Amino acid sequence: MTAIAVPLNGSTVTTAYSFVANSGKQDHKGMELLLKYAAVDQGKSFFTSLQPFANFTYSDFKYVGFSYQTLNAARTAAVIADYDGKPVAGVAKWMANIGIDIATKPGLYGNLACLYKDGMPVSSDGANYTTSYLLLNGKIGYRRSVSAHIDMDLSAGINNITNTQYPLMVFVNQLPDAYLPAPLTANIFGAVSFRYNF
Repeated sequence: MTAIAVPLNGSTVTTAYSFVANSGKQDHKGMELLLKYAAVDQGKSFFTSLQPFANFTYSDFKYVGFSYQTLNAARTAAVIADYDGKPVAGVAKWMANIGIDIATKPGLYGNLACLYKDGMPVSSDGANYTTSYLLLNGKIGYRRSVSAHIDMDLSAGINNITNTQYPLMVFVNQLPDAYLPAPLTANIFGAVSFRYNF
């Protein structure tokens, strides 16, 4: 949907009225692939679980018959911006996530994951893109039953191990403030949890 403002006759600053109209469609084509392998599952050795995984997403999202009406610089006439065939803003063409989950008999566990996100348009005209980025995240922990009804879980992890600059949130078509940057340095966290089983 597109909001259309109609200027008052003879005025360059006053809107006579506005209305909403259909501005076009989007054509979404793509594919997703998930691979997961239980290399060890309920093993009787030190490792009780060892599961590598990978998922890939390809998104070919385009505008179809999409146009937007604005006023010219002098605010005296309407100008039509045509985005037909341009990539949909806010959608990365390629994304991938590769990692491994590990659990052991004594209760130690951990995971390591690497996320790749392709650059994506932040404006409907396709003129402005974010940069692509690669994030490495990891977590280790220890869980055990401390009684017949209480389970304990201690964990610590690091997000963005490689101190990569990337956008945390992207606001489509809001240049120049199109995104909020994530923290530049690694984010270290920890947790302690107890669970009561009835």
